[in-house]
Amino acid sequence: MHMELNRFKNLLKQNGHFVTKPRLRLFAILQKRPALTMQQLIVLLNRHDQTTVYRNIDLFEKLGIVNRIRLGWHTKIELSDVFIHHHHHFSCLKCGRVINLPENRIVENQIAQLGASKQFKAMDHQLEIRGLCQTCTLK
Repeated sequence: MHMELNRFKNLLKQNGHFVTKPRLRLFAILQKRPALTMQQLIVLLNRHDQTTVYRNIDLFEKLGIVNRIRLGWHTKIELSDVFIHHHHHFSCLKCGRVINLPENRIVENQIAQLGASKQFKAMDHQLEIRGLCQTCTLK
Protein backbone atom coordinates (compact mmCIF):
# COMPACT_ATOMS: atom_id res chain seq x y z
CA MET A 1 0.00 0.00 0.00
CA HIS A 2 2.94 2.31 0.60
CA MET A 3 3.93 2.12 -3.08
CA GLU A 4 0.39 3.04 -4.17
CA LEU A 5 0.36 6.01 -1.79
CA ASN A 6 3.63 7.31 -3.26
CA ARG A 7 2.25 6.79 -6.77
CA PHE A 8 -0.89 8.73 -5.77
CA LYS A 9 1.10 11.63 -4.31
CA ASN A 10 3.38 11.79 -7.34
CA LEU A 11 0.43 11.79 -9.72
CA LEU A 12 -1.11 14.75 -7.94
CA LYS A 13 2.18 16.70 -7.81
CA GLN A 14 3.09 15.96 -11.46
CA ASN A 15 -0.26 17.43 -12.50
CA GLY A 16 0.10 20.57 -10.39
CA HIS A 17 -2.19 19.59 -7.50
CA PHE A 18 -1.51 19.65 -3.78
CA VAL A 19 -1.50 16.56 -1.58
CA THR A 20 -4.14 17.58 0.98
CA LYS A 21 -5.55 15.80 4.02
CA PRO A 22 -9.03 15.40 2.39
CA ARG A 23 -7.42 13.85 -0.72
CA LEU A 24 -5.27 11.51 1.36
CA ARG A 25 -8.26 10.45 3.45
CA LEU A 26 -10.40 9.85 0.36
CA PHE A 27 -7.64 7.79 -1.25
CA ALA A 28 -7.21 5.73 1.95
CA ILE A 29 -10.94 4.93 2.05
CA LEU A 30 -10.92 3.88 -1.60
CA GLN A 31 -7.95 1.60 -0.90
CA LYS A 32 -9.76 -0.17 1.94
CA ARG A 33 -13.17 -0.69 0.36
CA PRO A 34 -14.51 -1.97 -2.94
CA ALA A 35 -16.73 0.20 -5.13
CA LEU A 36 -18.62 2.88 -3.18
CA THR A 37 -21.40 5.30 -4.08
CA MET A 38 -20.90 9.03 -3.65
CA GLN A 39 -23.33 8.95 -0.71
CA GLN A 40 -21.29 6.21 0.98
CA LEU A 41 -18.11 8.24 0.47
CA ILE A 42 -19.75 11.38 1.89
CA VAL A 43 -20.84 9.45 5.00
CA LEU A 44 -17.39 7.92 5.46
CA LEU A 45 -15.76 11.33 4.98
CA ASN A 46 -18.09 13.05 7.43
CA ARG A 47 -15.41 15.61 8.40
CA HIS A 48 -15.35 16.94 4.83
CA ASP A 49 -18.14 18.82 3.15
CA GLN A 50 -19.98 17.26 0.25
CA THR A 51 -18.57 19.73 -2.28
CA THR A 52 -15.00 18.77 -1.37
CA VAL A 53 -15.77 15.09 -1.89
CA TYR A 54 -17.39 15.72 -5.29
CA ARG A 55 -14.55 17.99 -6.45
CA ASN A 56 -11.88 15.52 -5.39
CA ILE A 57 -13.66 12.61 -7.10
CA ASP A 58 -13.90 14.70 -10.29
CA LEU A 59 -10.18 15.48 -10.05
CA PHE A 60 -9.32 11.83 -9.32
CA GLU A 61 -11.32 10.75 -12.37
CA LYS A 62 -9.56 13.30 -14.63
CA LEU A 63 -6.16 12.09 -13.38
CA GLY A 64 -7.07 8.41 -13.85
CA ILE A 65 -7.02 7.64 -10.12
CA VAL A 66 -10.61 6.36 -10.01
CA ASN A 67 -13.15 4.78 -12.34
CA ARG A 68 -16.88 5.21 -12.20
CA ILE A 69 -18.80 1.95 -12.46
CA ARG A 70 -22.24 2.59 -13.92
CA LEU A 71 -24.93 0.34 -12.50
CA GLY A 72 -28.15 1.29 -14.23
CA TRP A 73 -29.04 4.72 -12.84
CA HIS A 74 -26.44 4.45 -10.08
CA THR A 75 -22.69 4.98 -10.10
CA LYS A 76 -20.01 3.59 -7.84
CA ILE A 77 -16.43 4.76 -7.55
CA GLU A 78 -13.35 2.56 -7.25
CA LEU A 79 -9.62 2.96 -7.70
CA SER A 80 -8.39 2.55 -11.28
CA ASP A 81 -6.09 -0.15 -12.59
CA VAL A 82 -3.16 2.16 -11.80
CA PHE A 83 -3.68 1.30 -8.12
CA ILE A 84 -5.43 -2.09 -8.10
CA HIS A 85 -5.31 -5.12 -10.36
CA HIS A 86 -7.54 -4.98 -13.40
CA HIS A 87 -10.78 -6.82 -12.80
CA HIS A 88 -14.40 -7.07 -13.90
CA HIS A 89 -17.63 -7.00 -11.89
CA PHE A 90 -20.83 -8.80 -11.11
CA SER A 91 -23.40 -6.23 -9.98
CA CYS A 92 -26.71 -7.00 -8.30
CA LEU A 93 -29.67 -5.23 -9.89
CA LYS A 94 -31.66 -5.44 -6.68
CA CYS A 95 -29.34 -4.46 -3.80
CA GLY A 96 -26.50 -2.81 -5.76
CA ARG A 97 -23.79 -5.10 -4.39
CA VAL A 98 -20.67 -5.23 -6.58
CA ILE A 99 -18.54 -8.37 -6.61
CA ASN A 100 -15.04 -8.02 -8.05
CA LEU A 101 -13.98 -10.80 -10.40
CA PRO A 102 -10.31 -11.68 -10.79
CA GLU A 103 -8.56 -10.78 -14.01
CA ASN A 104 -9.10 -13.42 -16.66
CA ARG A 105 -6.43 -13.68 -19.37
CA ILE A 106 -8.82 -15.51 -21.75
CA VAL A 107 -11.35 -12.65 -21.61
CA GLU A 108 -8.59 -10.04 -21.94
CA ASN A 109 -7.15 -11.82 -25.00
CA GLN A 110 -10.59 -12.10 -26.59
CA ILE A 111 -11.17 -8.36 -26.14
CA ALA A 112 -7.80 -7.61 -27.78
CA GLN A 113 -8.52 -10.05 -30.64
CA LEU A 114 -11.98 -8.61 -31.21
CA GLY A 115 -10.50 -5.11 -31.38
CA ALA A 116 -7.77 -6.22 -33.78
CA SER A 117 -10.35 -7.87 -36.06
CA LYS A 118 -12.04 -4.45 -36.39
CA GLN A 119 -8.74 -2.52 -36.69
CA PHE A 120 -9.42 -1.08 -33.24
CA LYS A 121 -6.81 -0.90 -30.47
CA ALA A 122 -8.62 -1.14 -27.14
CA MET A 123 -6.92 1.11 -24.59
CA ASP A 124 -9.21 0.49 -21.63
CA HIS A 125 -12.44 -1.31 -20.82
CA GLN A 126 -14.87 -2.21 -18.08
CA LEU A 127 -16.88 -5.41 -18.06
CA GLU A 128 -19.92 -5.59 -15.84
CA ILE A 129 -22.24 -8.55 -15.61
CA ARG A 130 -25.60 -7.57 -14.12
CA GLY A 131 -27.94 -9.96 -12.35
CA LEU A 132 -28.93 -10.97 -8.83
CA CYS A 133 -26.57 -11.85 -6.00
CA GLN A 134 -27.16 -14.98 -3.95
CA THR A 135 -28.91 -13.07 -1.16
CA CYS A 136 -31.35 -11.35 -3.54
CA THR A 137 -31.99 -14.58 -5.46
CA LEU A 138 -33.14 -16.24 -2.24
CA LYS A 139 -35.56 -13.42 -1.31
